[in-house]
Amino acid sequence: MRPARHMSALSAPTADEAARSNEREPLWTLFRVVFGLSALSWGGLALMAQLENHYVEREERLTHLAFSDIVALAWMVPGPVGCNVAVQLGHVLRGRAGAWVAGLASVLPFFMLMTAFAVFYRTPIVREVASQTLLDHFSVVLATLIGVTWYKQTRALVRGRLEWTAAVLGCIALVGAHTPAAYIGLLGVAFMSGWLRSDARGERLATTLSAGDWRLLTGMGVLLLMFALPLPHRYELALLWPRLAGAGLTLFGGGFSALPVLKTLLVTPTIGVTDNEFTLAFSLSPLSPGPLLNVVPFFGYLVEGWHGALIATIALFVPSGCLVVLAQRHLHRLKTNPRFEHGMRVLRAVTTAFLAVAVLRIVRHVPLEPSYLVTALFSGLCFTKLKLPVYAVYGTVAVVCGVWLYIGHVA
Repeated sequence: MRPARHMSALSAPTADEAARSNEREPLWTLFRVVFGLSALSWGGLALMAQLENHYVEREERLTHLAFSDIVALAWMVPGPVGCNVAVQLGHVLRGRAGAWVAGLASVLPFFMLMTAFAVFYRTPIVREVASQTLLDHFSVVLATLIGVTWYKQTRALVRGRLEWTAAVLGCIALVGAHTPAAYIGLLGVAFMSGWLRSDARGERLATTLSAGDWRLLTGMGVLLLMFALPLPHRYELALLWPRLAGAGLTLFGGGFSALPVLKTLLVTPTIGVTDNEFTLAFSLSPLSPGPLLNVVPFFGYLVEGWHGALIATIALFVPSGCLVVLAQRHLHRLKTNPRFEHGMRVLRAVTTAFLAVAVLRIVRHVPLEPSYLVTALFSGLCFTKLKLPVYAVYGTVAVVCGVWLYIGHVA
């Protein structure tokens, strides 16, 4: 019989204990199930819900509380939350091999689709159809979608006075921040302020790390430094993928929070990604399955073709997958340490500032014309009241914009 949902998390079995009594999941079955669910999941939250439905409700391989532990840990570490959940689930069911298989299966569907988008984007016909007016309307829809996401996240994550202070100061700091070091510094200060302001002053985070764990953490620290430190222009392209891996380790709070971080890294004269291409990629991201960070293969292809799409995907998704598996082995200590949890609360509150600044940076490039205001009102109504899927909103805007441009051209 399953344990009740309201049992204390401390008395609940861990994910490993919940799966220990079950038969080992065949790797091919694990790949097939996660791949199929990822291909039909628009957004990381949708993937998490489908994984829970399959492995908790239908197969009963894990308890609800064990799966909740997996989800909670996925939110604690950087990177795409849905993929982090898939990696942990694979680790629970089949150990290290299962983590790699589940992670690959969760990434492969959107990798193929977003790379295909990039291939077709480079064709002359797509460049002709994608007029500046259409891209500006898509930018308005994207800004509205991020704004709605920001509103929901602030309601869920920003509660106390310290969290609100951190969120507001984060917005002010990010408006003038244009360097990777500023983003890393902001996240570090947020976590430390939460850690130091915690009421549990005597609590210490005691963990026992193996030599391999220390090597992994050292390697991630090097990637963060490579992202944070300013480089001469001649090294930007040569070190782009290690720096992208470091950037991925700063991404908390969902894919849209990555917009200002990735823009700082990719939209430069040396890398060659333009403002329009960057905005178009994030506009296409809700149309593809997977988390909102599915834009990374698109950017990788624009920079270095198929090779770039593959390396960019590995650079962004592998470090966070390794980190979430490492954190899972220390889950009990992380969950029960109030100072760590308080620090993470403030850090997650600051990530809402990335969303607010992303909206600001998109909107300031859109012309001040009534048609764009109509698009904003229409998309806001669709996302908040009508609950229409994102692709339906983009499709409607594209059709209306195309008809309007055609009538103007004929007239």
